[in-house]
Amino acid sequence: MAFSPFKKSSKCLITDDLFLEVTWEDGKSPEDDSELLGIIEGLDSKLPDGKLLIEESLPYLTFFQAELLFQELLQVYGQFQLKKVAVAHLEGKEVVTEGEVFASPFVLNQDYQTLLHPLITAILTDSTFSAYSYQEKREYFENQIYPAYKDSVGTTDSALPFFPEEGEQVKPVSQARTTPVPPPVKQETSSNSKTIRRLTVWWIASLLLAVAGFGMSAFALAQLSQKTEQVTYLYQQQKETQSLISAEHQIDVFSRFFLPNYYSGNKETLTDFLSDGDAKYTQPESGTLQSVILESVTYDSSDKTYQVTYVVAVKQDDTTSSRRLTYTVKASKSSRYGYVITTEPSETPYFEE
Repeated sequence: MAFSPFKKSSKCLITDDLFLEVTWEDGKSPEDDSELLGIIEGLDSKLPDGKLLIEESLPYLTFFQAELLFQELLQVYGQFQLKKVAVAHLEGKEVVTEGEVFASPFVLNQDYQTLLHPLITAILTDSTFSAYSYQEKREYFENQIYPAYKDSVGTTDSALPFFPEEGEQVKPVSQARTTPVPPPVKQETSSNSKTIRRLTVWWIASLLLAVAGFGMSAFALAQLSQKTEQVTYLYQQQKETQSLISAEHQIDVFSRFFLPNYYSGNKETLTDFLSDGDAKYTQPESGTLQSVILESVTYDSSDKTYQVTYVVAVKQDDTTSSRRLTYTVKASKSSRYGYVITTEPSETPYFEE
């Protein structure tokens, strides 16, 4: 199907079968309007990782991107107008709008439902498309536009607008923008009143289905964002667990060298085990180790340290007592043993008296 010739562009990041080319009104583009740019950047910040950003893809938009942007513009401004919105496709690496439907101007106001409605109105009322039969126009939407829109937005067939029946009156974009809908005139069964009623039912049904469809899409987007956060959290937890498992044995070996020196009563023997921080003030204990049991090791990803707790039996004079000894360890490539202690050991009784 071919409608009218339009320019081609060679720069496009979108690979969908069909998408949109947006032309802004003079002086009202993201390059000219910082507020508009801020709106676009705000939308991009809410997109899940991996999604193509609106700012990067403009002047081309997927149907999904376009609906997000148009709904946001409508919410912020109440009414907004673009110079033209045209359906486009790729031929090789070239963007082509020739042979596709467009709406010029493209109006966002209180009557806006989905981007499909202005395009349907344009193809049925704009003289540019008058050479094509009603059946060609309908098949073009049902076989090309609707499937591409549905795949991009993630909606269902039931949420797509009805294509008007042949002969139904559809107001051109310019009239719909400036002329209010007249109140219904009471007549018996005139063809005009029937047409108006059918058209009203069509618009209302389309609106309800569109709202339901976008509700499902918004819900799906929220679910995707939540799942992404959960996967990220689980991945981080897995990394921390793997780090702990791989380091636990090495830390235990390091500690079994440290503990006899700690209970030697000789400060000088601790030099190779202590960091330059608070741990350097550690004062050794005097006693003879009878047993050493590792009780726990936990990993803190924020500062990449390990908190270790040992249960030790220490003989002092003729008495042996069991104690918990807790301290923090950190990997250090420059140290003699590969690790250093960064906090003064904290000692508590293992058995409560």
